Amino acid sequence: MIVAMMRVMALDLLRDRGALVMAFALPAAIYLIFASIFSGTAGDKLQLSVALFDQAETAGSRRIVSAIAGDDRLVVALRPASRAGLEQAVRRGDVDAGVVIRSDPALPSADAPVVVLGDASRPVAAPVVVGRVQKLLGDNQAGAADRTGAAPLVELAQIARAAHADAPTVYYAGAVGILFLLISASQGAMLLIDERRNAILDRLTSSAGGLAKAVSGKFLFLTLQGTLQVGIIFVVAAALYGVAVMDRLAGWSLVTLAAAAMAAGAALLLCAVCRTRQQAQTLSAFLVMILSAVGGSMIPRYLMPRWLQDVSLLTPNAWAIEAYQDLLWRGSDAGRIALYAALLVGFGVASATLAWAFLLRERRG
Repeated sequence: MIVAMMRVMALDLLRDRGALVMAFALPAAIYLIFASIFSGTAGDKLQLSVALFDQAETAGSRRIVSAIAGDDRLVVALRPASRAGLEQAVRRGDVDAGVVIRSDPALPSADAPVVVLGDASRPVAAPVVVGRVQKLLGDNQAGAADRTGAAPLVELAQIARAAHADAPTVYYAGAVGILFLLISASQGAMLLIDERRNAILDRLTSSAGGLAKAVSGKFLFLTLQGTLQVGIIFVVAAALYGVAVMDRLAGWSLVTLAAAAMAAGAALLLCAVCRTRQQAQTLSAFLVMILSAVGGSMIPRYLMPRWLQDVSLLTPNAWAIEAYQDLLWRGSDAGRIALYAALLVGFGVASATLAWAFLLRERRG
């Protein structure tokens, strides 16, 4: 009996090629992706983007500018024309840190000749940049002058924020919110698979336009359910950690509805493509883990390798997290927030439309 049951289960797995691939091929793929993500998070391997402003404009400062530009761990993404422009770039999250050369490092000075500006939302970035710049100064013998009793060569400063909450509580409210949106929407949409296998969907959609109404109803329900779920997370964040949700309620509502619509559409498409619950559960777990890891729900994007940061910008997780960061931490302009919201809504509506088209083709076939 035991051998017979094992044989039945093995045959069932072998017949379901989708489940077979997901059971044995996808785990290795997940490992490779996670290894790529976390292998680059060590401090001596981080490649960080910086904004660089040479305020001194001396021969010594220009040598340091060249050294920073040629360093393999620092990417000079911006060269603003003023310190105010540099601070704005750091504040908006356009770069990981800012470097201001305010005097010739080779000359005696009561103040640190180089200032590294960081933001609390990227706590590791600025100290790593400080270490790299100090190394470059030593390699270029910029600190050769007698600095006994003087300030250090490199000073670390933080961009001032008016937010009551600290950066991690703001970041992870959005990161955890989008993670659970994807999980709960996938679970809720699996009812679609049962309805198809039991022919319930055919009976519900027998009238003209019935399939479109059924998909739209499921899409709206999952969107509202997701909005409430994220709302609970942010209520806790506001009550316990001072995240300023009520101060920006309109913008928060827009981003949250957009993120919930994205998750609802993606879940419906996944369940329309899958034939069985086993396929849908395995594939949804795989996709949620990958999107959450690459998109920043598990580890902040700035800690990833540079190529993976570029890839992550294609994920809806990154759009939602960046939108919440812009809204509740950076205070960015409404245009960027609206852009992320439009991307999320567009992704959700397009996915739901594809789900409807797939189901319609299945019925006609």
